[in-house]
Amino acid sequence: MNLPRINLIICLGFLIFFPQCGKKAPPAAPEATVPPAVKDLKAETIGDKVLLTWSVLNKGNTLFDGLEHFGVYKSESHISAEICPGCPIPFEHYLDIKLDDPKPARVEGDRIVFPDNIKADHRYAYKVVVYHKSGGVSKDSNIVEFAVGSDQGASAQ
Repeated sequence: MNLPRINLIICLGFLIFFPQCGKKAPPAAPEATVPPAVKDLKAETIGDKVLLTWSVLNKGNTLFDGLEHFGVYKSESHISAEICPGCPIPFEHYLDIKLDDPKPARVEGDRIVFPDNIKADHRYAYKVVVYHKSGGVSKDSNIVEFAVGSDQGASAQ
């Protein structure tokens, strides 16, 4: 055989048997900062509205840096619907509240206040999740649950 043909066979052999250059590994995402969970979610019913309130998260004496938004999750069912004891509450994402433009909520001091409409003869549950700009997500807040009777009177559950 001539020399160019041998070189070609050797090059093809290297390409077939050694196609990688360097050690490959799956891509690693940058570390996400997990913000602390809201621990003081409260609900107060006033007529046909509920006022949800919770503390703005702080790290020491300053606002927790990098908060993207608060996700509010809601579960609503008619009071006649059966409750499954021990089953998870079927929450749905309701809305996001940003600190720089919190509407329809508002910031009062170190608390977020979010008014929501409620209906008679319905059962409600809410929770809040904190999202960080790095992609980190907090654990769920405490859950607030209440039922609204025909006379718009709420009762905690």
